[in-house]
Amino acid sequence: MLRYIFAFAVIVALLFPAFGSAQCLTTLPPNPPFVPPIAYPSGALSSGMFWYGTDTLWTALSFDGKWTIQNNPLAPRGYETKLVFWRRGFDWRKELKPNLIVTGKRLDGDAPSIAVADASAVFVLGRPDTMPPGMMTLIEIPTAGCWEITAHYAGHTLTFIVSVEP
Repeated sequence: MLRYIFAFAVIVALLFPAFGSAQCLTTLPPNPPFVPPIAYPSGALSSGMFWYGTDTLWTALSFDGKWTIQNNPLAPRGYETKLVFWRRGFDWRKELKPNLIVTGKRLDGDAPSIAVADASAVFVLGRPDTMPPGMMTLIEIPTAGCWEITAHYAGHTLTFIVSVEP
């Protein structure tokens, strides 16, 4: 009997990480794909990424939906990343410090929620006519898990789900 309990414990320990990531239903690319309202130069979107949102607020997400803590500045105690958002009509000359608020909550366990209200206007130097300016903020996610991230700007919201993994 003890042998069966041990075998069951080993199987559960081996499969638990798979169950954890399988429960996080990360945001998938929309069908049809979202196409930003502004023309971007070829190569503007990194390989493995897709545009997500509407012309009122959008960002780029990875196809696999994973953010990995490993080799991250906050590792092993969390995850830090810069997020960039765009909006049709955003004028960085009028809004160097956009009123962008990003919140996050863990969906699959307990963790402190996050809220960041500090953003900056960003653009590729020397290419403001070909690469539209955006809004960038830095977020710190305190623990691995399934996270719902929501950006709030000018009365619009954009929500997506990512899996932050060790």
